[in-house]
Parts: sequence; C-alpha cells; structure tokens
Amino acid sequence: MSEFIIFFLFAAIAVIFALVVVLHRNPVVGALSLVASFFALAVMYVLLEAPFLAALRVIVYAGAIMVLFLFVIMLLNLQHMAEPPTRPVQQFLGYTSCAFFGVALIYYLTKYAVFISQPEGQFMADARTIGIRMFEAYVFPFEMVSILLLAAIVGALVLSGRSVARPAAAEAAAAGGQRAKIGEEVGQ
Repeated sequence: MSEFIIFFLFAAIAVIFALVVVLHRNPVVGALSLVASFFALAVMYVLLEAPFLAALRVIVYAGAIMVLFLFVIMLLNLQHMAEPPTRPVQQFLGYTSCAFFGVALIYYLTKYAVFISQPEGQFMADARTIGIRMFEAYVFPFEMVSILLLAAIVGALVLSGRSVARPAAAEAAAAGGQRAKIGEEVGQ
C-alpha cells in the first residue's frame, strides 16, 4: 500500500513540474523543472522494479541532455522581451484544443489502458535486454534522435551567431554615424 502512495506522490510531482516546464516563461526555470520531473520519473522506475532504467533516466537525461539544454539556453542569451498581445480567438482555440486533448487522453486511458492484461513472465529491464531491443528493433529511431539533437545544436549555434553579429554591426554603424555628426559640428 505504501508503494502505491509513494508512486502516486511522485507521479503528481512529475506532472506538476512538467506543467511548470510548459507554463513558465523563464527557460532556465523550465529546464530545471524538467530535471526535477526526470528525478520523479526515476523514483517511479525504481518502484516499478526497473533500477537500470531509473539510473539511465538520471545519468542520461537529467545529467547529459539537460546540461546540453542549459548550455544552449545560456549560449542564446535569451532576454525578456515584450510579447505582442495575443488575439482572443487564438487563446480560445489554444485552450479549447488543450482541453479536447486532455479529455481524449483521459477517455483513451480509461477505456483501453485499464483492461490490458499484464504480459506473461517477468519484466526484464537489464542492460543486455535494453541494448538488444534498442539496436535491433529501434536502431533507426535511435539514430534519428541523435541526428535531431545534432541539428538542434547546430541551429542554436547559427542562431546565436546571427543574434550577436547583427546588434554589434548596428552599434558600430550607429557609433560611426555619431562620429561623423560630431566631426561635421566641429568643422563648422
């Protein structure tokens, strides 16, 4: 009974921090909330008797990938900018589609997920089984995710280079214009 209480407690923690990731405007707070959500998921994996998956969750996702995300966020140097006001129609459609998705998800889970029987035999979550499954059946999606992460890093570097170069050039042009004005005034 206590395992169920701990499981649902950490499930609630994971959902709350996932909502903070989506709803908070500060990207650093969102990234750190995602780390907290990953730790809550790792606890749930331990309770489901899959400690290897819990360790992978903490080491790979909370460790490596979130460090990469934080590096990209700091590299982009995101500033708080004034956002244009949204239109009421867009807000209504966004809230309506989110509500529809949530209702459809709850309907699907209550109709289909409850009645699925447990697979026969013991659940195997050791490194050998996961490696065989990943590199036999899921090698293509695994490689596509690595290419997607590489493209995201390259895109962040390109965007950061453009955002830094343009303001510097604009400042140099403005400073040159000011010097020319001062030179004209001194000459007169």
